[in-house]
Amino acid sequence: MAAETVRRALKSWPALLALPAYPVILYVSRLLTASVGIIGSFLFSFVIAACWSSYLELISQAVRSSRFRLDWSEFKRSFAAHLWDVVSVLFVFWMASMVTGPLLMTSRGPALSAIIGFAIAFFFNAVPELLYQGNSRSFALLADSARFISEHPVVWLLPNVLLAGLLLGATGAFDVTHPVEVLIAFGSIFSSPLGIIGVLLSFPLWAMPVVLVILHTAMIFRGVLFRELSSGASNARMRAFRASMRG
Repeated sequence: MAAETVRRALKSWPALLALPAYPVILYVSRLLTASVGIIGSFLFSFVIAACWSSYLELISQAVRSSRFRLDWSEFKRSFAAHLWDVVSVLFVFWMASMVTGPLLMTSRGPALSAIIGFAIAFFFNAVPELLYQGNSRSFALLADSARFISEHPVVWLLPNVLLAGLLLGATGAFDVTHPVEVLIAFGSIFSSPLGIIGVLLSFPLWAMPVVLVILHTAMIFRGVLFRELSSGASNARMRAFRASMRG
């Protein structure tokens, strides 16, 4: 699996050239929509969804295709490839925030924030992979993510936690004295475009190329791992290994 990840990462290296474009697009979009009030917020949310759609499509090609092609027309198409799928998930999170928002303002707010942060970090960690490899949407997609994590908690979460901890530690964001912030950061680092961008902006400019390579490779590894676990191929190999050990 590691060899396949490296091979696919090398083939999809042009995607690294597209990554710096997303923060620029979001920054310009925020400037243009900031003065329009609630309408501007909705428009900006669609821009976020379009950027996430674009990168998920690039990752999808890197994980699922034998060839990787990225030109201007393909890059433009990627913004609409998973747009409404991403919007459906963002809409669910928006509805949840409307319910939990007032509760977080109460005296139990910190405890509720910790619970929400844990839920995002644990149950919804596989949302990006389900968006381009699964068939469900909206509430069903979140339920499928929770089901997938419950079935493969260690093999899926362990490498993700290690990598997220490494990145957060390098940025100084891993502060054990603020567990709520750490949980929320863990939850958003791979499940939200803003989470990934936030990590990128925490590094100095000279380190950005290295961080981009690490994040891109990590996303491909997640895609390959999700494909293997979902197809049952890894389970079949494990059964074959156990049978060989029994002789």
